[in-house]
Amino acid sequence: MISLRPAVLCLIVLTLPVPGLATRVYQSKGPDGSTVFSDQPSPAAREIDINLPTADGPTAATAPKTTGTTSAPAEAGKTSAYSTVRITEPANDAVHWFAEGPVKVQVQIVPPLAEGHVLVPLLNGVAQGSGVHASGFSLTDLDPDTYQLSVVIRDEQGKDLKQSPTIRFHFKRQSLNLPARKPPPRGGS
Repeated sequence: MISLRPAVLCLIVLTLPVPGLATRVYQSKGPDGSTVFSDQPSPAAREIDINLPTADGPTAATAPKTTGTTSAPAEAGKTSAYSTVRITEPANDAVHWFAEGPVKVQVQIVPPLAEGHVLVPLLNGVAQGSGVHASGFSLTDLDPDTYQLSVVIRDEQGKDLKQSPTIRFHFKRQSLNLPARKPPPRGGS
């Protein structure tokens, strides 16, 4: 009788991810202008190859290879002089309600963000993460408060190249104690 163990073991080994192979990821723009990454292609998406880390640890950071036509990025090592870095969304002094979801931030950058440069949000003067290579992002997990928001462009060495003017926005939650939310009176005689 033939044993199924070697066949099952072979199938398991073949389905395991192999370190060093590329993963297919597609980048496109959403209807609201935000950058969308997916494992499924869409009509306007461009393919990005991402190298998976090896079992020994993360690999050295490399820029993803892209296919298709894109605007020519600045050459590596060449400093881009940004003439405009300005937050366009949310508007200054805007009120954002918790029920509207994450606070979407859009930034006007002229010229466009160069390869190797990232946009780092500063919330009340504190950097939020290591930055994104995009002109839009979302702020999540905020408590109700008034926030000061600016963004800074940093190069691959972490040097600040240009910072936007600071805007203020208010993040609020609806209260269950509002008069309009009082329960209806109980019926009775």
